[in-house]
Amino acid sequence: MRGTTLVKLLDDLRAEARLSLNPAHNAQNRPLQVKALQREQERLWEDFDWPHLRIYPQAQVQAGQRYYETPENMNIERIERIEIFLNGDWVKLSPGIDAQHYSIWNSDLDARSWPPRRWQFNEDGDIELWPIPDTNADATSRDGYLRFTGIRDLNPLVADDDRADLDDIMLVGYCAAKILAASGAKDAKLTLDAANARYAKLRGRLTPRREFKMFGIGAPARTREIVITRYRPPRS
Repeated sequence: MRGTTLVKLLDDLRAEARLSLNPAHNAQNRPLQVKALQREQERLWEDFDWPHLRIYPQAQVQAGQRYYETPENMNIERIERIEIFLNGDWVKLSPGIDAQHYSIWNSDLDARSWPPRRWQFNEDGDIELWPIPDTNADATSRDGYLRFTGIRDLNPLVADDDRADLDDIMLVGYCAAKILAASGAKDAKLTLDAANARYAKLRGRLTPRREFKMFGIGAPARTREIVITRYRPPRS
């Protein structure tokens, strides 16, 4: 179950690892137990693109603006795609900008055009658009709105009423297995195996399955991308 409070996670962890359930007896070890739960959740967060953590924040492009901040609560390494809204549809921007692109519209010389076609991260973790847009986003038609798709950061897991973003049985199982192994408990591997089975089951449920079609797979779905069909020279 997701959304379990930290205080409940700690209670379950102590029971699973055969530690005292009296909080007073665990006062000295509480910081280490909390850290173990945090670290395990971070490891599992990095290991899989959990669908329930996927978010779609939006931003407006601005004429003459080359760089845009990474959306709040989203790690740059977990951004999956960036799209721009054009003529009633979301259009995927291609990742990567190189010398060939700058030879068409040189962003260093403030060359501008419409619409932006590509993106990349700069050294500061901001997002660069190419070419630099020469038009502001339209709040009415929503043309020029950017949509970011990616996995959000984990919520804090520090206070007793903070809630875990991932499954409690899985988190507790992995942490308890390490505590039991450190104490030489013979059933540490059984606890680890149970946690692995829980993880595999959750991933299996959340991984999209390929659709079977008796009479062929049909035409593959195509993602709409921007194609340069008309050259608009940079504004002087």
